[in-house]
Amino acid sequence: MKKLLLFLSVLIFVACSNDKVAGISTVETENAYLIQVVHEDSVPAAGVLARMRAASFVRSIDGDSAAPEYYEEFVTDSLGCIRIDSFGVDVATIEIVDKGKGLFRKIFAEDMRKFEGQRFVLAKTGSMRGRVYLPEGVDHAWIQVYGTDRLVKTDSEGFYEMDSLPAYDYDLRVVVGDSVVDEYAEVWPGKETLANVRTYEPDSVKVLDFESADAQFVIRELGISEAGYMSSTDTSVKVTPEVATVPETREDIAEFIVEAGAGREGNSIHWESSAKHGNWSFYGIWVCKEESPCDLSAIDSIVYYARGNGVISIALETLGSSNTEGKTLAYDTLKTSDEWQRRVIKPANFKPRDDLYGNLGWDVISKAVTTISIAAYDDTEFWIDDVVFYGVKPSDFIEK
Repeated sequence: MKKLLLFLSVLIFVACSNDKVAGISTVETENAYLIQVVHEDSVPAAGVLARMRAASFVRSIDGDSAAPEYYEEFVTDSLGCIRIDSFGVDVATIEIVDKGKGLFRKIFAEDMRKFEGQRFVLAKTGSMRGRVYLPEGVDHAWIQVYGTDRLVKTDSEGFYEMDSLPAYDYDLRVVVGDSVVDEYAEVWPGKETLANVRTYEPDSVKVLDFESADAQFVIRELGISEAGYMSSTDTSVKVTPEVATVPETREDIAEFIVEAGAGREGNSIHWESSAKHGNWSFYGIWVCKEESPCDLSAIDSIVYYARGNGVISIALETLGSSNTEGKTLAYDTLKTSDEWQRRVIKPANFKPRDDLYGNLGWDVISKAVTTISIAAYDDTEFWIDDVVFYGVKPSDFIEK
């Protein structure tokens, strides 16, 4: 590897020495250090602006305009080259963002003593977004990126976005009230990266709120936004224990998203099933990927608001050809259409495993959840809203 780096250094040195090289200067170093910047097709990136800072630098959040301990700007020459004649810190960063492409790297003074140069390749920039979980009484946080002047303020819920970031594994500094938290985030070329700060992560997750007819399941900090699927047409369950008739599902379900009514603000989902005994219909949505089911066995309770008359069920399922498919479900009987009630289901309320119609029980399914579904049986009309899982964290939904 050392021979390869030396060979690369010689190539860079020869290429860059054939043209005028832009230079920067602070504290003297023993030898000039050459950097060549190229595009992905190896064409030199000429005339691009690069910035160099101390790797420990972060932009001030209080408006202080004091200069960083080390900062230089330079423009690459016609061969995409620069020459560093001197270096003011042990570790610096170089940052380039140009027309949707960029690079970000650390440069070590130790390498400058060992090698004569290095070659960097521009790639598509990416982006970063996420959530800082705010403690009570704190209405925002600051996200700083070490070695850059990037600084963003979250909104009052802790959400933030940062665009046009070169691909790199960034070190972040997060200021939350009087606390400072160090995190990191890996940004990939052309991709959006999710970077949450979970020092104050809540122990509950609202998985359904029905405020959007297009995306009923939205955990913004997880980047999850799924449209639900539904069978509003009743079906009869077959008598055989191995098989149940599954009705055709549909995703054009906007008609079922209605005003909550009965004194409750916002939207809910509403439908009714027929009076035929043994008939059922359902709504469902993916909460975790088929290839990466979520372990939600830490759920303490599932809480939701409902009104209506009849029998419904809340079911967690494991679906997908790569999984052992099955479900666990708990029944609930509603007795009033005029009043919203807060309903609570505990793991102990889920039906014991009997292997009928895929019922594998809580202990099995809760460790590998892919979907949640809500079903109505026989003669039932109901409204349901704000389904919250208590005892699990948003990070429990992240692909492992």
